[in-house]
Amino acid sequence: MQVIGAVLVVLSVSVATISTAFAAGITGQFGGVAHAADDVMVKARQYDNEKNCSTDTSKIPNPVEYLTYFNCGNISVDDNGTVTRHFTLIAEEGKKIAVSDQNNFEAWTFNGTIPGPTMRVTEGDRVQITLINSNESEHPHSLHMHSIHPAGMDGVDHPIMPGQNFTYDFIARPFGVFPYHCHVEPIETHINRGLYGMLIIDPKEPRPHANEMVMLMNGYDLNQTDEGKMFMLPKAGEVKADNPERSNDIYTVNGKAFVYADNPINIKVNQPVRIYLVNMLEFDLVNSFHLHGNVFQYYPSGTNMTAEQTNDIVTLSQGDRGIIEFKPQYTGKYMFHAHQTEFTELGWMGYFNVTK
Repeated sequence: MQVIGAVLVVLSVSVATISTAFAAGITGQFGGVAHAADDVMVKARQYDNEKNCSTDTSKIPNPVEYLTYFNCGNISVDDNGTVTRHFTLIAEEGKKIAVSDQNNFEAWTFNGTIPGPTMRVTEGDRVQITLINSNESEHPHSLHMHSIHPAGMDGVDHPIMPGQNFTYDFIARPFGVFPYHCHVEPIETHINRGLYGMLIIDPKEPRPHANEMVMLMNGYDLNQTDEGKMFMLPKAGEVKADNPERSNDIYTVNGKAFVYADNPINIKVNQPVRIYLVNMLEFDLVNSFHLHGNVFQYYPSGTNMTAEQTNDIVTLSQGDRGIIEFKPQYTGKYMFHAHQTEFTELGWMGYFNVTK
């Protein structure tokens, strides 16, 4: 009995020791997971600070503020260390937007502005964008992103009816600059009305530090009497109808004519400037960006870390985009504008004010 008792005591001690060790291991394991997730969150927020992400994701920026307003979403991190960024876009119709000092425009907007918010994420992030179509809307809307994503997230075959919502869910890739826009027919109407914006997917390793800003080129056809029509090609044997050709009355960057002529952009000599540039102009085949008194390095689509050209002008078709980088060499006031005279005269121009 003494031997058996001793064995029982040893077994009892051993079981207790193993239980304690197992419990400590479990705690350490989950504590380690939590600690790793915290580290990921800290690094993500540090990177967001470097990118000048706004802490107010519900802000409705005016056109001057829009230049440097980056919405990086609401962040969460799962146990696998994956960063998820949550965004909400609300599509509204009939909002009056001042597109020039003389003209208010009956707009359709994402979150109350033309263009919609600049959404900014990092390559590899999980992105969830919930699009809510307002109860007051009279038309379906959707969201199409120019990046890699599953077909079900493409915004073409899933129009969202008024009062409904849908969450687009995808992994952000590749890094670069991408437009987003409504893809419901007639697309030209939804774009002309204002349902578009910019998505920046940053590389995992930060680009060199620069004074960063966004310029989205667009325009407005103020005559909307024919915009409800879906202009279709005639079938065989049919006579082609006379479809009125639509054209723009106002051209802008970031939504309002001459906004950066009236409010020049302040930059410094020898300090790098980075412009994320997207063209979403409807009814004209091309648009352009021309910089006076300087040359810039141009990165088409922003998907490469090596510049393709050095120039003072770049010409883009609709949906095309890239990154412009330059360092001003001299103080003074330098114009930037479209290199189509009509576009410049009708609102698409501004100034950089360069100081020491």
